[in-house]
Amino acid sequence: MKSENIVLIGMAGVGKSTVGRVLSKELKFAFTDLDEYILEKEGRTAQEIINTEGESTFLEAEARRMYEIDLRRRVVAPGGSIIYISGLMEYLKQNSTLVYLYNSFDDIEIRLSDRSSRGIVGLRNKSLREVYDERCSLYSKYADFTVNCKGKTADQIARDILNYFAQKN
Repeated sequence: MKSENIVLIGMAGVGKSTVGRVLSKELKFAFTDLDEYILEKEGRTAQEIINTEGESTFLEAEARRMYEIDLRRRVVAPGGSIIYISGLMEYLKQNSTLVYLYNSFDDIEIRLSDRSSRGIVGLRNKSLREVYDERCSLYSKYADFTVNCKGKTADQIARDILNYFAQKN
């Protein structure tokens, strides 16, 4: 059942991992941070994979590891670049509720002062603004629900998501 599986999508720095931990605790679901799972399985961070083998190899690892995760009664916080893997996004759309955590470019830019170590796909050839603009339309395309995170705490964002599910049932 889609509502028993939540995947948080959105830009790096929006708070997917923090919100995911709060949300999973409230729902009594398991939680997976995909970047942490990749590090555990691959023995390298997203940025290390990108630096040594390139963005396409990282995206392949990201997809492979995401497919391994049992989605039942789980909240997943994947990297923001997962949005580029259309087959995976279709799979997630069929099997999970996709919640887009939106924040303004200005807020994301401030939060990503350390972006050179964050494993953000696309920054080799594009500015952060270009990556942000490109991804926002994709996040919106796949999202079942969007939360505007501007000025909100992780607890407030989690509450917005829980209210969404309460209204659906």
